[in-house]
Amino acid sequence: MAETFKEPDRLQKYFASLEANIATATGKTVAQWVKIAKTCPETKPRARLKWFKDKHGLGQSRAGLVLWRAFGTSSLGDDDPNTLMNALFVKFGEQRALYDKVAAFTTKLGPGTLSPRKSYVALYHLKQYGAIKPSKQGLTIGLAMQKYPKSARLIDVKNLGGGERNKKAVVLASAKEFDAEVKAWVKAAYDGN
Repeated sequence: MAETFKEPDRLQKYFASLEANIATATGKTVAQWVKIAKTCPETKPRARLKWFKDKHGLGQSRAGLVLWRAFGTSSLGDDDPNTLMNALFVKFGEQRALYDKVAAFTTKLGPGTLSPRKSYVALYHLKQYGAIKPSKQGLTIGLAMQKYPKSARLIDVKNLGGGERNKKAVVLASAKEFDAEVKAWVKAAYDGN
């Protein structure tokens, strides 16, 4: 299945907003910050962010913007989405076909994006509504819902998808388990976000 991966539009808008206000907030333009970034002795993303905070008092979002402008997307630790996807399923290759089925379903829900990370794929509509992660137990689909239905199939999760939005998840061991009930949950999470 051919997929186009991208960051959600809201993140691009957020960076544009940061860039528009950085001079007012910090007293320096993005161009001035980029020159400073080029003097950073660190080479790893987290170390660069820490350097900006410790040495210049720049918060993570603004530092991320400056590093992105100075060094490109790889400066934030982001890799090519297809590379991330291939690495994600190295240990769990048998789950890739099931992932493709779930991903195909999510793209039919309406506008949204699939955004691969190192350990999961974030699902975005207006904001993140879920995350998909392969695991020993099966393909885990985390869901961010206002109200979760009562079901033994839903398990409690923490930090699935980079934060606390996805509080419950369903684990699928086979394509047969991606049934009408699970599809309804994914759609409800999409609609609520």
